[in-house]
Amino acid sequence: MKNSNELEIKSKGLEEDFWRNIVSEIENYSKKGCYEKVNILMSLFTLKKLRIIATSLAKGSNVIIDAGSGPGTSTKYIRVIHNYSQIIAMDPSFAMIKMAKDNIGGINAINGMFENIPIKDSSADAIVAMFSFRDARNYDKALREFSRVLKRKGKLIILDLYRPESALEKIISFFQFNILSVISGLLMGCGKEALLYPNLHKTINYMYSPKEFIMLARNYFENVNFKKMPIIVGILYATNPKKFY
Repeated sequence: MKNSNELEIKSKGLEEDFWRNIVSEIENYSKKGCYEKVNILMSLFTLKKLRIIATSLAKGSNVIIDAGSGPGTSTKYIRVIHNYSQIIAMDPSFAMIKMAKDNIGGINAINGMFENIPIKDSSADAIVAMFSFRDARNYDKALREFSRVLKRKGKLIILDLYRPESALEKIISFFQFNILSVISGLLMGCGKEALLYPNLHKTINYMYSPKEFIMLARNYFENVNFKKMPIIVGILYATNPKKFY
């Protein structure tokens, strides 16, 4: 039987209306071509390095799923670093899937959600989710699906913001998403929709702290590590999924 703390952790995820609003906002920013530019500024130009580090952890994987691929920004990194792998871009937005297909050649693109991945059991060597996991509807179901889809020795790499723990982290996070994000959005051509960027900050309130993230992931993976990176970003690296079917 799970203890009360575990039950509380497993209940997290975005509420449906909020989730739909976030998906719509990301679509709009991506169509305007400003989303990644704003993210680069908000990361203080560390974003490229972070994406490369996360992508490199999937070394030796023949089939890689880019979960929450958006318009294919992260997929491009995977394509370059793992150019001999079969890459599957997955996103809940049909508009984002179309953009990914148009932007990148040689990939498969499918419509799907973290909690219901339209791929058979034990068919992927690695799943990479870059700045997308915190937008899931249900984090527990998402991790369970990842473990189902991955092969016995599969790898899960999640690069994302985590819920701030210290007072300093909370201050940095607030500044990033409520001030720097709006300024960056206006500078990078998001128009008046830059004023909506603080909505993305709310997703962090749903997200796990590193300790919680490790605790939940260990329900579904034998080996779990979490490394804090600059600017309230961390990488969860989990291997050897536990099978429940």
